[in-house]
Amino acid sequence: MPTSNLDSMTTLGGKHDGLHQPAAGGGGGGAGGGGGNEWKEWIDLPLDPTDGWTISTGIGAAGVGSTLSKVSGIGGDELHFVTNNADMRIVGTQMRGLFMARDIHIKPWEDAGIAKPAGATDNQFEPEAVQFKIEVEFATSNGGPISGGSVAGAEGTYLTCLAGLAGFPSDQGGNPVHSSSVMWSAAQVYKNYGGDPATSTRTNMYTSGYKSTNTNSGMQGTSMWKNQSGGGGAGAHNAIVYATSPLRKEAGSGPYGRCNIQAGSYDNTTPFAGMCMLNQQMFDNSTKFSDQTLTPFWHVALWFGTNSGTGGKGEIRIKKIRMYLQPVQHRATL
Repeated sequence: MPTSNLDSMTTLGGKHDGLHQPAAGGGGGGAGGGGGNEWKEWIDLPLDPTDGWTISTGIGAAGVGSTLSKVSGIGGDELHFVTNNADMRIVGTQMRGLFMARDIHIKPWEDAGIAKPAGATDNQFEPEAVQFKIEVEFATSNGGPISGGSVAGAEGTYLTCLAGLAGFPSDQGGNPVHSSSVMWSAAQVYKNYGGDPATSTRTNMYTSGYKSTNTNSGMQGTSMWKNQSGGGGAGAHNAIVYATSPLRKEAGSGPYGRCNIQAGSYDNTTPFAGMCMLNQQMFDNSTKFSDQTLTPFWHVALWFGTNSGTGGKGEIRIKKIRMYLQPVQHRATL
C-alpha cells in the first residue's frame, strides 16, 4: 500500500471505498425523482484497515508503535486498536492518535439514489434531502469495548474511540491524510475509570456523547455496557451512533449552513431504546456542512487515541462498522 510522511504522520490506504461500487455493498447512484424516498439498508464497512481506508498516524501513537489491524477469531472478524501508554489526544485540530478515513469522500446524491439537482456539486451535503448515520458496534466480550486487552498492566483507562465525518477543504484524490485543516464531528465513547469492567457496576465506567473540532465537553455516563458486571443489565450499551438532523441553519456569520448532530451510545439490539448523550444535540458555530461556494469534501472516519493529554494504554475492539445515506422528503421538487 502507498505510504507518505506529513507532519509526523504516516498513511496507508487503498483507492476504493465500498460506497460507490455496488458490487462492494455501496449505495450506488440512482436517478430517483426529487421526492424519491427509497429505503436504504445499512452498508457494512470493511474491518480491514487496508481495505479502502487511509490511516494517518499522529505523533503520540507513532512514538509507542500503536497498531490498528483486523483480527480473525471464532466469533468472526474484529478491528483492534492496541497501544502502549502515550498522550494521543484527539482535541480540536490536534490528532496525536490514529485517524482512519474512507479513501473516497461521500457523494450524497449518488449514495442516496437522488438525481443531483441543477447547480449542485457531487460532494454537496444537504441534510434536508439526505440523512447520514454511522454506527460502530464494539466487541463486548473479554473486556471490550475499551479495556487493557492484550497490553500488560493496562486497563484501557483514558482511551477513546470516535466515529463520524471529517471534512476536507478540497478533493483529496483518494488519500485523505489528516491535517489541521480537517473540520470534523463525531460520536465518542471514552473509558472514564480504571479497573476491570467485568466486575464494575459503574454507569460512568464509560462516558459517551459527541465531540467536534470546536466542541470538547459533550459526554456523560448514564448507562452500563454489555461487558460490565452481569452483562450490564437490560439495555446495556454496545455501540456508538452519529446522525445528522434533517434541517440546517441559515448561513449566519459565515457562508456555511450549520446542521445539528445527535451522537452518543446506545444498545443496538433494543429498538427505540434511548441513548446516552449530553443534552439533546451537538451544535457549534464552526462545524458547518453546506455551502454553494466552498462545500467540504466529507469522509466517513474513525479516530483512536486519548480524550485529552493524559496518556492511556490498552485495547479497543470493534465488531462492526455500518452506515447509510438515506433520502429524506424535502420541501420542494429539486
